[in-house]
Amino acid sequence: MPLARKRLFFLCLISGFFVLILLFIAYPETARADYNRLSGSDRYQTAVSISQKGWNKAEYVVLANGNELVDALCAGPLAKKNNAPILFTDRDSLNSYTRSEIQRLGATKAIIIGGFNVISANLENDLNSIGIKNTSRIYGADRYGTSVEIAKRLGNKEVALATGVNNADALSVSAVAAAKGYSILLTTPENLPDSVKMHLKTYKIDHTYIIGGTAAISKNIESLVPSPVRLSGANRYETNKVVLEKFSSSLDFNNIYLSGAESRDSFAACLAGAVLAAQTSSPIVLCGDALLGASENFITNKMTAASYIAALGDKAAVPDNVLTGYEQYLNQVARSIYSQKGTYGPSSGTTTITGSLAIEAPDIIIQNTVIQGDLLIGEDIGSGAVELNNVTVKGRTTVRGGVSGRITGNTFISNDLVIDVPSGNNIAIYLKGKSQIKNVQVDSNCILDASDNTSSTTFTTVNILRGNEATLKGKFGSVNVNSAGITIVLDTMATINTLNANAKQTVTGSGTITTANIASDGVTIYPSTGTTNVAAGYEAYVSGRWLIEGKNNAAINNIPIVDLTGIAGNSQVTLYFSPPAGASSVVVQQLPQDEAATTWVNSPVTTLTPSSNSATVTGLTNGTTYLFKLVVTGGGRAGESNVVSLTPHTTP
Repeated sequence: MPLARKRLFFLCLISGFFVLILLFIAYPETARADYNRLSGSDRYQTAVSISQKGWNKAEYVVLANGNELVDALCAGPLAKKNNAPILFTDRDSLNSYTRSEIQRLGATKAIIIGGFNVISANLENDLNSIGIKNTSRIYGADRYGTSVEIAKRLGNKEVALATGVNNADALSVSAVAAAKGYSILLTTPENLPDSVKMHLKTYKIDHTYIIGGTAAISKNIESLVPSPVRLSGANRYETNKVVLEKFSSSLDFNNIYLSGAESRDSFAACLAGAVLAAQTSSPIVLCGDALLGASENFITNKMTAASYIAALGDKAAVPDNVLTGYEQYLNQVARSIYSQKGTYGPSSGTTTITGSLAIEAPDIIIQNTVIQGDLLIGEDIGSGAVELNNVTVKGRTTVRGGVSGRITGNTFISNDLVIDVPSGNNIAIYLKGKSQIKNVQVDSNCILDASDNTSSTTFTTVNILRGNEATLKGKFGSVNVNSAGITIVLDTMATINTLNANAKQTVTGSGTITTANIASDGVTIYPSTGTTNVAAGYEAYVSGRWLIEGKNNAAINNIPIVDLTGIAGNSQVTLYFSPPAGASSVVVQQLPQDEAATTWVNSPVTTLTPSSNSATVTGLTNGTTYLFKLVVTGGGRAGESNVVSLTPHTTP
């Protein structure tokens, strides 16, 4: 081969090699878009994905027909009130993905939205078979009546009024209404339904936010409602922007959710996502196939250094170019960035950063610094450490990064701290010296360690919204727990002045609690507790005693376990239950559900202890339905538990 042809051949070969490399490179924007997306292969699985993001466990679930969304348009505020995810199902049978999610949540109560023509009575039998023992149904004569029946369960004096003809306006306000506890009422464009008119009068509504223009809700209707305030724009996206502007002072833009507004799947994702967004008073931004000027400008102006952008639904609902477009705007938020290992700040004296600061690398030390804006400790710190020595943050500190990493503060002062690690990894916050943080919001697993701090109370208020486990060391003022199923580990020398238990939880360890206020069933507290106040209708196991409503009211000697639930898998099932405190023996028993089997036998599980809250039974036959129960000897949960029915199956 002539030399010139050889050179040309090798040049082409090398060029082709680089083209292949480019084809297989995963660009950061695309990978990031997938990472920041809550979606599934259909609307049912998308709702499950959203539920798994926001709820570890839940006492309640709200169920709606996945093909008849209009009845559930107003369900967001009701779901938020009950700390429940919204899940979708078919009319006559429970969707298989929804079934598995209910079992994972360990829910015992369900609220069905819609009449029997929307979700049939057969579904209630399905729910009963997986441990749902309390099912309620909310519906009216039509969608307008259903919105009124939902509103009756809320009781707020302020309402949002939206058209029942178009879904977009009701969904535009859904997250805001859920966060603030407002009812959403539906109307026709020209005439206010009698049921809605009666509700406004009977419940003495003070203010009405009319969502949409006069084509959606006429001026005649506006004249009939109390203290109307119309929030509208030229189209659904503009209306959404106006709604967010109106309530922007009460919204937290640390998390921003994007939703489509054109298809039924995108409406379903927005409906399910409204409750997730409401947990943190976050906005839902309606978007189309491209960034829209009005929404774009408003949201980008509200972004903070720590804002996290997430899409609700698949790429058809929120295209990658829209998601990555907002992320590119986020990257332009004014802030200083420390992205190289090292020490920043003077060795003596103090320096001031006038804006916000982002730490985007491991093994960084910041010293003698005042940050006038926000501080972001980003995902890129990995498993490394960050030290904050004599650092004051005037704004908010947000921790989004860390893989079993450690953040140390020596005389670190910040009014607000948000722990929200998207990966779910455990992060340790270790404070010493004269560190002090007034408000902590916990959205993921963490260790809060102030055992070596000299301040009288390092963490003034801790609000636990999400996560599986939080370990507390040192002195704490108020700890408010709204995350069902979480375990709080209280270190030996840890003290909590006031624990407000608003969801099912377990507190372990050997620290002390001065006062516990309990407003949920399923609360188990092992550490020493001074005063316990149990709200009406609840009971709890506290420091070795069963307490019922009232102050230190130990009137119950024994309560068998009644919250046994489970999830069926491939040739096995996993059971979940409250810890059998004080038990000397805990046994799982099973019985094949057929006429030939009449004797309960012990299930092959590992040894269970008084602190166990789950058990996996293996060696089962797929397709065979089994009954399971717990038999507890000794302690405060002695006796037989409730029975659950589960059918192992081949995993899809």
